[in-house]
Amino acid sequence: MAGGVEELKYQVLVVDILKALKERYTYTELARRLGVEKTRLARYVTGSVIPSPEKALELWRRIRRAFKPAMLVLEATASFGGLLDLSMVFADPATLKIATLELAERFKNSGVTKILAPEAGGIPLAASMSMVLNVGLVIARRRKENPLIEYLEEHIVESPRVSRIFYIPRGSIKKGDKVLVVDDIVQTGYTLAVMRKLVERSGAELAGVAALVVVGDEWRERSGVDKVEAVVSIKKPS
Repeated sequence: MAGGVEELKYQVLVVDILKALKERYTYTELARRLGVEKTRLARYVTGSVIPSPEKALELWRRIRRAFKPAMLVLEATASFGGLLDLSMVFADPATLKIATLELAERFKNSGVTKILAPEAGGIPLAASMSMVLNVGLVIARRRKENPLIEYLEEHIVESPRVSRIFYIPRGSIKKGDKVLVVDDIVQTGYTLAVMRKLVERSGAELAGVAALVVVGDEWRERSGVDKVEAVVSIKKPS
């Protein structure tokens, strides 16, 4: 993210993260963790001063070192009977914003023109990344919501009695688009396989997949997708 508007956007994003962190920590605690003077942090948070592009980049590096995106996501992740719950990640603005910028940095040079997210777990992260990358967001729904529009649909059979079907408005993803699929968790690969099919049916290119958490690697063969970037990677319990 460099040059003109992109530089300014990056500066604003880092300040926005500082504001979210200020809701959890005092200026003294932030100054100690980041190694930045309290008075300077206060000027950034209150908006009286905007950090230069160089200082914004240095602040982001300090934030990543001090708060470690992977640790933040892990600490906010709960497990119930083997099922992961990431609702606390989305409930904490600081964690969500840091995770968003962490993932956006990995795809900033990928030429992404559209984000595709399956309902419902991936929507908060996808919406956040859509704003950071400044590209449109398409939600793949599990049912046709509007009888007056035409939908593109794809499905995958998980078992003789279970299949996953998703729908997107026809034309919402166009030929030539470079699509980033965003979800909260990548584990089985079933949903990811349907997202890949929707991208291919639209004549678009899959730029990659961004997720908060990836579990194991059985999703890889099932989904037919290789490029997945995650904040946290967890080995599947044996």
